[in-house]
Amino acid sequence: MIHLVQDYFSQSAQRYPDKPAVCCDGQSISFQALDEFTNSFARDLKKNGITRQSFVPFFMKKSISSIKSILSILKADCAYVPIDVSSPGQRIESILSATSAKAIIVDNHSQSIIEALLPEDERPQLLNIEQHKLTDTSAIEYDNISIDLSYVLFTSGSTGIPKGVMIPHKAIIDYIDWCVDAYALTDNDVIANHAPLYFDNSTFDLYTAFKTGATLHLVHDELNAVLPFLVRWIEDNQISTFFCVPSVLTLLMQSRRLKDGLFNKLRHVICAGEALPPMPLKFWMDKYPHIQYTNMYGPTEITVDCSYYFIHEKPDENTTTIPIGKARKNMELFVRAEDGQLSQSCGAKGELLVRGTSVAYGYLGDAEKSANSFIQNPLNDTFHDPLYCTGDLVEIDSNGNYLFLGRADDQIKFLGYRIELGEIEASLTKVDYVEECVVVVNRDETTKDVVEIGALVKMTQDDVSVLVADLKDRLPNYMVPTRITKHNDDYPRTPNGKYDRKAVTKLVF
Repeated sequence: MIHLVQDYFSQSAQRYPDKPAVCCDGQSISFQALDEFTNSFARDLKKNGITRQSFVPFFMKKSISSIKSILSILKADCAYVPIDVSSPGQRIESILSATSAKAIIVDNHSQSIIEALLPEDERPQLLNIEQHKLTDTSAIEYDNISIDLSYVLFTSGSTGIPKGVMIPHKAIIDYIDWCVDAYALTDNDVIANHAPLYFDNSTFDLYTAFKTGATLHLVHDELNAVLPFLVRWIEDNQISTFFCVPSVLTLLMQSRRLKDGLFNKLRHVICAGEALPPMPLKFWMDKYPHIQYTNMYGPTEITVDCSYYFIHEKPDENTTTIPIGKARKNMELFVRAEDGQLSQSCGAKGELLVRGTSVAYGYLGDAEKSANSFIQNPLNDTFHDPLYCTGDLVEIDSNGNYLFLGRADDQIKFLGYRIELGEIEASLTKVDYVEECVVVVNRDETTKDVVEIGALVKMTQDDVSVLVADLKDRLPNYMVPTRITKHNDDYPRTPNGKYDRKAVTKLVF
């Protein structure tokens, strides 16, 4: 039985020593070579004063060295902390302060970057993984147990200070064991890693490959910057499992590179991280019907995903939303209504709360935020039973599937009406000439009241007034955006691939 996630990899290394474990940008490393290197570098970390259960950041572009860093940190009985190599100095300093890091793992390229960002007297020691010389490569015995932390991922905080989400080994194991069974993954699969390593979707990619002995192909940063090239990359590398944010499907569709006869090896396309728009999904299902498409849902705070929906029927012109489905094994979902009551009944509508082994421990060094977001289950006064309050609004349909309605903080009050911005976006995507859209609001700087609803829209129709008329057939007048801006270029996105709504707001207003 697995207790620590690095054992997934070590066991696969024993079964498939000569098989490529990780490939990136024309380079690869075998399971045995990666296992031996990380055994050696883990010992080096300890020699450099890194003690058990320390937080160890690594700072580099996605590469084989990144994976070496993750496994080495875990094998040193520590928790890894990915830092985006494009992060500004202030964010890096916030993360280093929160983790009390004694060292940062870098490579030849990133060492000069961090040296320029942080003066020597204001940073911990830099350990360059590319300069490591192998010593003792034998297997390591671990002191950590399953309740110890495996990683801390820093997400954006509303105050501007990043929040460090603490995830233990047992949470990843609970998730990954289900994923491998649910998707019938084996050593014959070839798994893509599209998400950045500081984004929780990468957990699926790394650990399903480590557990099964599948080869992991990293979508390196330069390739990710030119998304249309992904089409040929998926085909050339015979990828069988591709996990991405839904907007990637839209971008690849718009690239005009999705030709008939592609992706014969691709078994799974899995989406999570934002709402899955029906029309791009229909395009993919029409084009490549042999693929199993799945919509998954989950914030970082519940270890990647807590619900899933296998898509068997193509959406039609009346489809406004793709369900996020039902709770995966060993997770439980509740709807919290405005009166505070929890429900799992069809028709219930409110905030989604999540219970289960994979719920995070909270936010590193922030007891107040943790207490607000992770509450004791009000239905259980017998033992510690945390529920994560997602801040996402959902509704349970007649089949017991959960439907994502939008963020609670995206629910606005305008002209006296309560409005879900996601509902406006869903209506926009139903218009046949609308290819992409994001709905945002303009607020009064003094009162913070919403004064205008706007939309950034990519469409084939030139006349915005035609779109307004079509929306009035679908929405009440007070929900029709008062400012619609056509934008047929690429949409602004965060490093995670999600829409950058702050940047979109600047384009609209």
